[in-house]
Amino acid sequence: MSTVLLLLVGLAAALTPGQAFRRNQPPRMSVEVRVSGPISKVPQTIELTLAATPLAGIHVYSPGNAEYNAVAVTLMPVEGLRAGAPVFPAGETYFFAPLKQVVTVYSKPFVVRVPVTVGAAFAKTRAPGETVELKGSVEYQACDDKICFPPQSLPFSVQVPVKLARR
Repeated sequence: MSTVLLLLVGLAAALTPGQAFRRNQPPRMSVEVRVSGPISKVPQTIELTLAATPLAGIHVYSPGNAEYNAVAVTLMPVEGLRAGAPVFPAGETYFFAPLKQVVTVYSKPFVVRVPVTVGAAFAKTRAPGETVELKGSVEYQACDDKICFPPQSLPFSVQVPVKLARR
């Protein structure tokens, strides 16, 4: 009976929403977010730079690995701003011995760039001297040389100064 109960508890844990499970995991990568400069005109494109560093002995999957959760960047919508597709560097080839798979990963620091275009609607709702907060998250799956950990999500936010001319 106790074996069946343990199996059912294990299945329930595996079937709970990923976010609840991820909260109990320590981050296996750090991310520093910077913005290229203030919003000073319309139209304008600014760039978010996300400098990511996997922990020692850890690799994360680069885009293009269908069987794993590759690094992804998501930005929350802000009226008048349009996030472009993130630009990722090429991953390095890695042989994952336990599964005899060749995958592409990041095991060293890497930088992801996200262009953000400022449109006319933004200028209508903002005043000079304020800041706008860009919020988002970096999703990834980390592994060491033996096992892969559950997918994780690192939230981030960055303040962008607004220096538009007065209307």
